[in-house]
This record gives sequence, structure tokens and C-alpha cells, in this order.
Amino acid sequence: MSGITLYSFTLSGNSHKIRHFLSILGLEYESKLLDAHQKEHKSAEFMALNPLGQVPVLIDNDAVICDSNAILVYLAEHYDKTGCWYPAGAKLRAEVQKFLSMSAGEVLNGPNLYRGIKHIGKPGDLELAYDRTINFFTYLNNLLSDRRYVVGDAPTIADIALYTYPKLAAKAGVSLSDFPSISAWFARIESGKHFVVEPEK
Repeated sequence: MSGITLYSFTLSGNSHKIRHFLSILGLEYESKLLDAHQKEHKSAEFMALNPLGQVPVLIDNDAVICDSNAILVYLAEHYDKTGCWYPAGAKLRAEVQKFLSMSAGEVLNGPNLYRGIKHIGKPGDLELAYDRTINFFTYLNNLLSDRRYVVGDAPTIADIALYTYPKLAAKAGVSLSDFPSISAWFARIESGKHFVVEPEK
């Protein structure tokens, strides 16, 4: 067992991203699932790790990393011996970073919010979340029409960051009939040897 511990929620899409990437990297870790209903993420013990009271949080020996995108970058830099998941070079890294930012912007306010309202009972404007989701799906479908993954022909942490919430939005009722390139991208990711299934809803 490595010195890695992951604090997460079962239904958290951001937590799923990290479980998925840990599996891809073949890293063993201790899983600490917090109970959101019991507000365990607001306990003094957890707030000492992340004062924002948010998951996921990854501990790797003496390193404490908060935020799913930061964790993806850390794991890729520290453990990916191939260098493929966070490719070197200013241009490629700028592209990856663009999509990491998008996962915390357009995806957060579109697919994530739509799924949250429909399946988890989050407050919000469902129609607005749906419109934002369709706008993002249109962009992503066009992007993927001439490439296998979001940064080119090989997967990167950008794909890990973007996959989960669009998939959950589709499971929550957003039709993919007009987005065949996204459907094909989902299938490519899900066919990976170390794929971890997203939350059930």
C-alpha cells in the first residue's frame, strides 16, 4: 500500500475523476468516503485538511492536495512515467490547462448543475443549466469531430477532467442523439483497461 489517501463522496463527480486516474496509474490508496448528509466534510478534522470543506482531498505522505484539477496535475507529474497524461511543452500544456479550466467553468455551470438539479436535489434553474449543457455539448462535439481525444489522438488528464459530468448529465436525461462525437469519445474512455465507472446518478 502506498502512502496515498483519498477523501471523497460517493456521488461526487470530481471525486470520481481522481478514482479513475488513480486506477489508470495503477496506484493503491486508502479510500475515506465522507458522509455528506452528516456533514463530515465540515468536521474540524477534515477542515484542517481543506478549510473550504470540499472534496476531493488527496494526501500523499506529507503532501495535501485539494481540488480535483490540482490533484490530476500532481498525480500526472509525480507518478506518470510515460509523460503522456500531462504532456510536456508550452503549447500542449496550455491546451490541457484550457480544458481543466473549462471543467471548473462551463462544465461546472452546465452539465454538473443540470445533473445536480435533476438527480441530487440541488437548487438552481434547470432550464438555464440545460441550455448551458447543450452549448457545451455543441462545442465539445464539434471539437471531437476530427480528433479522438480533446487534445489530440491520445488521452490526457483533460479527458479525465471533462468526462464525468457530461456523462452524468447524459444519464440525467440530456440526449446524445445530436452529439455522436461525444458518444464515441465516451466509448473510447470507457473501453480503457483501468476505467472506473462513474457514480450511478
